[in-house]
Amino acid sequence: MFEPAPRFGLIDGNTFYVSCERVFDSRLRGQPTVVLGNADGCAIAISTEAKKLGIKIGTPIFQVPNDVRKQLHVRSANFALYGDLSSRIVTVLRDLFPRVEVYSIDENFVDVVGLKNPEVTALEARERILQWIGIPCCVGLGATRTLAKAGNKLAKVQSKREVKAGRLAVFHATPQNIDQLPVGDVWGVGGRYEERLATEGVRSAADLAQLPAHAIRSRYGVVLARTQLELRGVPCGDLVLEEPDRQEIVVSRTFGSDVGDQQGIHEALGMFATVACERLRQRGLAAGALRVWLDGNPHKGDLFHASRAVNLPFPTLDTSEVLMVVRFLAKSMMRPGQRYKRGGVGLMDLVRSEQRQADLFSGADEYREQGMEVLDKINAKFGRGIVGLGASGWKVGGARPGERRHGGKDAQWRPTLKALSPSYTTRWDQLLRVS
Repeated sequence: MFEPAPRFGLIDGNTFYVSCERVFDSRLRGQPTVVLGNADGCAIAISTEAKKLGIKIGTPIFQVPNDVRKQLHVRSANFALYGDLSSRIVTVLRDLFPRVEVYSIDENFVDVVGLKNPEVTALEARERILQWIGIPCCVGLGATRTLAKAGNKLAKVQSKREVKAGRLAVFHATPQNIDQLPVGDVWGVGGRYEERLATEGVRSAADLAQLPAHAIRSRYGVVLARTQLELRGVPCGDLVLEEPDRQEIVVSRTFGSDVGDQQGIHEALGMFATVACERLRQRGLAAGALRVWLDGNPHKGDLFHASRAVNLPFPTLDTSEVLMVVRFLAKSMMRPGQRYKRGGVGLMDLVRSEQRQADLFSGADEYREQGMEVLDKINAKFGRGIVGLGASGWKVGGARPGERRHGGKDAQWRPTLKALSPSYTTRWDQLLRVS
């Protein structure tokens, strides 16, 4: 096999959520730290130090032994902070690379074709992000996106995710040097094929690359066959620079405590619908159908589940129309004496708003949709919830700029976030003060 030159890079923030917390709280550096999601239920990010204590992704915090729990620094997920730091990383990358694909909140693919020395530029990007933003990263380079992803994992191994790893944090993956990467860590393989491949003696990424191509395609299908080609240095895809239109937009939360009153459920689902409609308009889409669901508390043996869906007469992006339907569906699902632990709203049959076709009986209400546009601009400038619809559950009276008032701070359905860090970069009243 020849050694192909790198075409792609993958820059990934190390334990990103934990690193974001450490930027503004130096007490967490070098300490076992866990970030909790799902209403402070499970670990969604763990530091290297926490891993050594036996904590794994998805571990419910209540299952952690007391002696281990006392050694942990716990934070509630602060997605506003993480999203803001992520966007700053993208800004740095766009200054150094001709094309950038925002793959996830902590991962970005970049185009390195035409760069004089891709490894030097990748290292410069890593150092800029560390110095300007405070997030340590690892960089994988490769002739394909799969090799770049493999290089990123191998960079984390050889650098041990150290903040001052320097050149060890950059790894150029080729078909010849991926023998140390377990096949289960290959992008697109995972546990789905790992056990089956192991029976054929395939333990590493290099083993997978060397299998006969016809055998992979016949026994595992075209997806794994493409993965194998990419491990051999043959690109099967390019950067995705524009996010494809969503098929569905879902907002769902676990309530802070069991909710049994109708008003509380209407407030919660109203907030979910409002957020979903904001995301809908941000993407220039309209919804032709929606669904609503409510669940009981399975931890108490309550397996109640109810779901309703309905088609809309005309695709809409108007929050007020969605709220009316959500309240109607919620009311039809609720049962006397039933308490609920989780609920959600999903917008479906999404179409581009400019491609909607009116008929004799229905069409877009331009006046109302312009009102939604004004509402979004106000909330974008002064903070979500500063202006809202009364039926949505937003509590807007007397709110300071940037302060969220939906449902009230003491509403039962609000997630319990006991260890939420301040919004250091997105709220004026929570800026870090240095004396």
